[in-house]
Amino acid sequence: MLMKTVNQLSAAAPCSHVMLLAPQMHSGKVLCACQVPKDSALLPASDWAVAVCRHFGGSGGGSALVAKGTGSTDDIPEALKWAEQFARQTTQR
Repeated sequence: MLMKTVNQLSAAAPCSHVMLLAPQMHSGKVLCACQVPKDSALLPASDWAVAVCRHFGGSGGGSALVAKGTGSTDDIPEALKWAEQFARQTTQR
């Protein structure tokens, strides 16, 4: 469901980098899904998902366009802030 929502958001805004995080209350894990524009050479989706999930003690993977993973955090706003900062720093190189 999370990846489907990412796909819908990306279709609505095709030039946007999209990442969604979904906390899993029963396990304490956070699901991560992302998609980037086709011409996003500076920030492949797989690099973004891996960096974010590793930062929160998990793992991720995927392709240059779409990726997903899991991590652990109880601070979703902080996780989103970190993910955004990583994306901004990476795309400004």
